[in-house]
Order: sequence, then C-alpha cells, then structure tokens
Amino acid sequence: MKNILSISVVLSFALLASQSSAQRCHMDYNDQISVIEDVNADIDFSNNGAQVIFGGRRGPHRIEHYEEPFNVKKVTYPRELENHALVRFNVRKHHIEFPIPAQFASLTASQDPVETMLENLDVWSRSRDSDFVLAHFTDLQFKLFERTMRLKGIPESEDDWKVVERDLQRVADEDAQNIYLAALDVQLANLGKKKKKGGKKPERRVDFDTWFSNYHTHTEIKDFYLQIADDYPELITFIPSIGKTVEGRDIFAIKLTAKEKDGSVREKPQIWWQGLQHAREWAGGSTVQYLTHHFATNYGKNTQITSILDDTEFIIVPIMNIDGYDYTWTRNRLWRKNRRNNGLGAWGVDLNRNWDDHFAEGGSSGFPWSETYHGPFAASEPEVQAMQDFFGAQKRIVGAIDFHCYSQLVLRPEGWTTTPSPHEKEHKFVGDKIVSLIKSVHGKKYISEPSVALYKTTGAGSDWFYGEKATEANNGQRVYSYTIELRPSDTNPGGRSGFILPPEEIIPLGEEIANAMEFFVDYVVKNPLK
Repeated sequence: MKNILSISVVLSFALLASQSSAQRCHMDYNDQISVIEDVNADIDFSNNGAQVIFGGRRGPHRIEHYEEPFNVKKVTYPRELENHALVRFNVRKHHIEFPIPAQFASLTASQDPVETMLENLDVWSRSRDSDFVLAHFTDLQFKLFERTMRLKGIPESEDDWKVVERDLQRVADEDAQNIYLAALDVQLANLGKKKKKGGKKPERRVDFDTWFSNYHTHTEIKDFYLQIADDYPELITFIPSIGKTVEGRDIFAIKLTAKEKDGSVREKPQIWWQGLQHAREWAGGSTVQYLTHHFATNYGKNTQITSILDDTEFIIVPIMNIDGYDYTWTRNRLWRKNRRNNGLGAWGVDLNRNWDDHFAEGGSSGFPWSETYHGPFAASEPEVQAMQDFFGAQKRIVGAIDFHCYSQLVLRPEGWTTTPSPHEKEHKFVGDKIVSLIKSVHGKKYISEPSVALYKTTGAGSDWFYGEKATEANNGQRVYSYTIELRPSDTNPGGRSGFILPPEEIIPLGEEIANAMEFFVDYVVKNPLK
C-alpha cells in the first residue's frame, strides 16, 4: 500500500505541476542538453523507479519511458499538426485555388475546380447528397482560405463555413495523454493485483484482462497475436510474414479455426478480415483484435461460436499498413497513407485506391500529395501486392470485410459505378441485417448502402474482393464483400473526434461488431453467393 500511495502522490503532484509553465533545461534520451519552452513538470521519484516528465509544446520528439513498476511509454508528437484546422464548409460556394507544382498542372487543367481543391485537402467527410465537406487544412491552407473568405465578405457561419477545430495538434496531444493515462490506470491496477496475490503473475507478452482498455503499437499488437496463438494452439496459426511493406516490415497474419486432433486443418469455407489499411484508423485495428479474442476465447463455451469455428476458417490480417501505423505513433497521429517516397516532398499512396480493380477510373487521384493518391499503377504498393497474393492463395473465401473508421456505415459493392452489382439483393440483405444487429447492442445507428452512394472510389479493397480478378483466383467463388466504417458517426456531437475514438469506447465498439459478425459468418458460409 505504501508504494501505491507514493505513486499516487507523485502522479497528483505531476498533474498539478502540469497546470503551470516554466522554462527548464533537461537531459534528453541521447544525453544531450536542450532547452524546452513551456515545460510543465519534471519529477524524479527514483525510490519507486518512476520518472514523470510532462513535455512542452515545442520540445524535441521523444518517447518518455517509465521504469517498473509503471512500464508505460508516453508518446510526445512533434509539431507536424500545429495550427492545422478542421473545417466544415460548403465546397460548391467556397472553393479556392491552391498552388500546384507546375509538373502536375496538367492533371487538374480540365478538372472541376471543386475537385482540384479537394485533392489538396485531407477530406474527412463528404456526401453525395450534400455540398458540405469536413476537411483538414494545413496551417498555410487555412490562412489562405480564411483570407479569401474575409476578402469576399463571408463571415464564419453554419450555412457557409465553420471551424470545428483550429489546432489538430492539440487533438493529437490530448489523444496521446488519454492513452498514457489509460496505460497508467492498468499499471496501477496490476500493482494492486500483485500485492494482493503476494507475488508476480507468470510472465506473458500481454494481459488479455486489460488489453482492450487502450490502443497499442504495432509491436504490442504483434505480441497480442503471438500470445493468443500460444494460448490457443488448437485454434490459431500465426504466420510471421505474408509480404513486406514499402519500408521492409513484415506483414503478419493468422488463421483461426478448430484444428483436427493431429493439428491439421480440413478444407472449410473461409472468412477474410483485415484492419488498418488506413493508418490513422486505430479503432479498425482494435476491432479486429477484439473479434479475434472474442471468437478464440468463446470456443467450447458458446454454442454458435463453437459451431462456426468447427466449420469455418478465418484469415485475418490485423495491420495492413504497418509503416503508416507506426508513423501515427511517432510523428503524425492523422497520417492515412503508406510511407512511399513519391519525390518532391510528397509521401504516401492511399492503399485503398491501389488495388487492381478499375484502377484510376475516378474516385482517386494522380496527384502525389493527395490523400487519395492511387500510386503509379495498379498494385504498385508491396502491401497491396502481398494482400492480393495471400487472398488468392486461399481459394475458399466466401466473405470479406475491410474494417475502417469513421461514419458508422456498412458499405457494399460497388464503389466504381452507380450500376447495381449482380448480387445487390444478397449484399443488401446481409448489410441491412448487420446494421440491425449492431444497433441491438448499444443503440448505435449505422447506415447500409452501396459504396458509391457515399462517393465514388476506384481501386478499393472491398471492390477487388468482389471483382473479377479475385473471383478467378478464388476458384470462381464470388465473395460477400463489405467495408465497415466504425464509430463515431459523421454527426457525432462537435464532429471533432473523427478518427480519434476514445479508449473507453473500444470494448462497446467490439461488442456491437462481434454480435453482427456472428450472424455474418454463419449466414455467408451457409448461403454463399452463386
């Protein structure tokens, strides 16, 4: 109890100190002295092995480490998002011209000026039924936009344009702080458990009891899957690599199904799940983790799940965009694309516009700075190549879901055309049922609709899963294919959270999706597309 009380005193003191600012000199992790402006607190409580440091707004990037008993890392982002703005505006009434490098001018010469503007912005929300767009502006972009509105005499208002958030760096920093505090809560709870039990728990990579109280890094997520494979060898096969990212990281995967007594797996219909194709969409990754844990831990306990795993094999790729995901933990919380160096200071390809299905036929961009840049050619990115090859190697897939966020949507094929797909009736029935089952858990309202009803996309993963090339690779079997956009909704109060879902919503989100996925898997296995 003495240790826990001492730790609480330290944390309380640190939080109080964080309310005031002082200019101090600190030793950073490279043992170099640097002056940090507006540093809030520097508290060393070495008797308990804790070091509490609250970094200043303009301090150098580092991850602060807390020794045992904390073992907590705090992310301190560099200022890449400082003074970036999130703005809701009527794009038809208020489009402006952003500078474009001369060598790319031909891409936009004959293009609608609205689309030219949006190619320069990070669009968070857009509907085919409304001229209003929610978009992320860099500091310079917003200053140009604001100046233009002022010169036109158009004041900020709900009917024209409205700043939802003026400093997205503050949003990212608040998120980092929430994750840090959630991790501290876990560590303090674990200290109490250890003291009560009179010793340390057996050494494990991760603690499933507290896992879903927070988000986790790529390395930690990999440990989660290694641990669950260790705990359930009769169900899970861990695959260390299905291919490499553009920066050379291994993309890992698992297979989840009830194995035979000799460890073999008989041929069964397969379900494909993938997460984190877009790096900043952390809730998509946590949901895939939750589903894996839900199905594995309920085998032999829940009749329906036991039956599903006896007769179905899951193919799960937890993190498709590992490079981009790492970047959201170390540099820019709102990074979307992979980390391809496009040259001239442009980085990243939108992996969900790079699949080999109606590539570059609209609904994506050839402008390398665009958030929807489709890349130089179809499947140019090693991440997409790996996924297409791995999918094609399975041969028995009947259903596929790509988990994204946000907007609370269940999107079905197709995104590239307004013509209904050949299996529109079947896709709609399943999509509508998923929406109904999600709502039955916590009351969250999702919308079931074709992808193109939201906006046109080409080269998207869910269209590829349903398309001709995947069907041919899948022994001619068409696939029920969906993109599920998770919490929050597009009309979330304030609208500012978007891609940043609070850690306390991980479990409720997982619960409502798990309920729908039990139906989805059971139904599509028993009623495959003809």
